[in-house]
Amino acid sequence: MQHFYNFGVLLSPNMKFKTLLLISNLALIQFGFAQSVTTIAGIQYSDSGKFNSTANNPIADEYYSRPVSLAFDNNNRIYVTDEHNVMLIDGSVSRNRGGFRGDPYSFQALGSADGTGLVSRFTTPSGVAVHKTSNDVYICDKDNCLIRKGIRFVNSSNEAVWTTLTGQVSFLGGYNDGNVSVAEFANPEDIEITSTGIFYICDFANQCIRKIDAGVVSTVAGIGGVNPDFKDANGTNARFAYPHGISLENDSSLLVADRNNGRIRRVNLKNGNVTTVVSGLNFPLDVLNIDGNIFILEETCIKYYDGTSVNLYAGSPTQSGYVNGDVLDARFGKLLHFSFRTSDESIYLADNGNNVIRRVPLVLNAKAIFSANNVQPIVNQTIVLTSTSINATTLKWDISPSNYVLQVGSTLSDPIVYVTFNTAGAYTIKLTASNISTTNTETKLNYINVSTNSSAKPSVDFTASDLVPLINQVVTLVDLTANNPNSYAWTITPSTFKYESGSSSTDRFPKVKFNTVGLYNIKLLATNTFGDHTVTKNAYINVVLNSENNFFSEPISVFPNPSSGQFFIKGLPLNAQVLIFDVSGRLVRSLMNSNSDLLEINLNSGVYFIQAIGNQNRLNLGKIIIN
Repeated sequence: MQHFYNFGVLLSPNMKFKTLLLISNLALIQFGFAQSVTTIAGIQYSDSGKFNSTANNPIADEYYSRPVSLAFDNNNRIYVTDEHNVMLIDGSVSRNRGGFRGDPYSFQALGSADGTGLVSRFTTPSGVAVHKTSNDVYICDKDNCLIRKGIRFVNSSNEAVWTTLTGQVSFLGGYNDGNVSVAEFANPEDIEITSTGIFYICDFANQCIRKIDAGVVSTVAGIGGVNPDFKDANGTNARFAYPHGISLENDSSLLVADRNNGRIRRVNLKNGNVTTVVSGLNFPLDVLNIDGNIFILEETCIKYYDGTSVNLYAGSPTQSGYVNGDVLDARFGKLLHFSFRTSDESIYLADNGNNVIRRVPLVLNAKAIFSANNVQPIVNQTIVLTSTSINATTLKWDISPSNYVLQVGSTLSDPIVYVTFNTAGAYTIKLTASNISTTNTETKLNYINVSTNSSAKPSVDFTASDLVPLINQVVTLVDLTANNPNSYAWTITPSTFKYESGSSSTDRFPKVKFNTVGLYNIKLLATNTFGDHTVTKNAYINVVLNSENNFFSEPISVFPNPSSGQFFIKGLPLNAQVLIFDVSGRLVRSLMNSNSDLLEINLNSGVYFIQAIGNQNRLNLGKIIIN
């Protein structure tokens, strides 16, 4: 299988309070694919045993028999393994590159013979990978306990030559490290190849991960000859329970679908350390990764983990079948392995239960979600509209009636909009969230109710465009004060800053550049004819040297999200301070974890942004939505 490249969670240090889950502009738009699951090759049927007597067939007329896995060569052709064959989808033609062209139940179909084209034999070939440089194909010949090699495809008249790379033919398998000529495997299930040509093998019945490098087989994690078990540890001290699928995140990190442990594990290929990434799964069979979004294959569905929670992406975890269409309406037979092709940004599945090859576009449904920090402002008071939309690449706000003014350079396509209303009345807010496949709208009728000027002194409040800016980054201080002040006086300490763009301490929305790292106190005095009011927010702005200063090295997660009110932060360093802000930037809670790395928090409904401070660094943990 192969990993993804262009889709995932983007967490920009310079956009601390922007939408955290964005989908990149996928190449799907170039190809015009809808967000639908389709069958790209094979005739659907149940059970197994059907075959074509010819070795080259139109993809719509091909009979596969229990397809297991697939991978892409450097020309976007698709290798497919089924019961006893290695097939190649070459444009509109399906070609048999190795194995028996006949009844897969025939005794002639079984074997481990090397040779050219249809002379070769396989016994339940499984995982497949293509060498990134040579374009040769490598197969886990599972029930023969071998790793096989096929010469790259050149043209239809050039048959593949199959050889045995390593392993000993065995029904039960064995376990032995060493030179490729003496190494033994037990039902190897999956294979990956790094950019430098190092092979990693998911050795299913040996409960371990093996490596082939410079003609030598070694064990990277887990160990053969032991019972299935679970243990996060280093190298051969780690334990797995029938690992079924692997995927390289890069040349230094490997994900493992640890089937019987119901977990996704990560193997650090530099030091052999094994850790758990996701738990609580239903027999995961394969795994893919893109920028922190981990896609997980189960028998009848695809799920994804966004760093916080596991979500259903396609199919159903409880229903099998054969249905094309919208990703959530689609139904699959028995799934075993999947892969990702970058040229059309799609997941491809060997649908073992339906005997077909399926394509699943990599686009999640957009969902529009927003809130306001204040739904009962005074005329001319600034409020903050915040989008917490999911899977959106574009946003469009509509505010009616049109008696409003956008402030601080806001536009109607921003995730955070600052707006004032110049006429009393009820205002309806609509947000449209879109990606290349879907559009969703949330409308709140008469959501903002603006009242006339109050005969009262100012009620001061404010926020900032960025609470954790980089040094020399321009930050806008945003006045949110009620009751129409006629003068403003900002005070910032320490004094290692300057006002920008001609603004000053008496402006309503001054622009400030901080030239020294550290914490800054912000004070605003606002005055009108009825009096004045002052608010000071201490340690409100934290200026950092660069984006790398903002993050702890420990993996930290917030779960569950969304929450009904109670949530947890896992992985915090001891004595870290946690700061929770509302959407206007107001600090609503400050906590310290002094006893463990797990912190329990309770909040009322709303949208909040979480930061943590430890070892002089601040980490932006993103947002939490409380229903």
